[in-house]
Amino acid sequence: MHLHTMLLKPYVSTQPATEPITIHEIKRQLNISATDTSHDVELAGKITSAREQFEHDIGTYFIKRTVSLTMPYLSEMQFPHRPINSITSITYYDLSNVQQTLSTGVYQLDMSRGQLRLGYSQTWPSQLGRWDAVTVTYVLGSHDDSTTVPGYAKSAMLLLAANEFEQRDMMTPDYTQRQVAYERLVAKFMRSSYP
Repeated sequence: MHLHTMLLKPYVSTQPATEPITIHEIKRQLNISATDTSHDVELAGKITSAREQFEHDIGTYFIKRTVSLTMPYLSEMQFPHRPINSITSITYYDLSNVQQTLSTGVYQLDMSRGQLRLGYSQTWPSQLGRWDAVTVTYVLGSHDDSTTVPGYAKSAMLLLAANEFEQRDMMTPDYTQRQVAYERLVAKFMRSSYP
């Protein structure tokens, strides 16, 4: 690999259309009636926050979203996050400073390793020397919605979201106990081979 992915800063161009846990699931976790909608806006925010924290902690993304990565030149590379579902497009500026779309026959996605690879007997086209010469747009995430997200991943995010909702000062013994439970689930997930 010729490019250090730690220097790359991908940005989400299309946010997830849904969350890995639902309002109904967090209400059940908190023993809030399904008909009580007075906390829905706050709970939705806690769900998003929990999902972002969990994804950050384990380096794995659940609900699909579109991500773009800008880099100075085309090369084989390791994507900075996982799992990569598909590559939408790769564009680059040619030597005339005209943006081109790279033919899909030139590259391959190694999904198991999360790598962009040069296709067999292919060469990268010449690119203009600029910091944003190449943009790789791809789909990050493994699930379309909450129905297929693994149970222990849901449990971890529910713990986080419920803890933030109930223990806003983050100083109580209950908060600490739930945080320890969350960290155990993270450790279990990190030991797994998912995805």
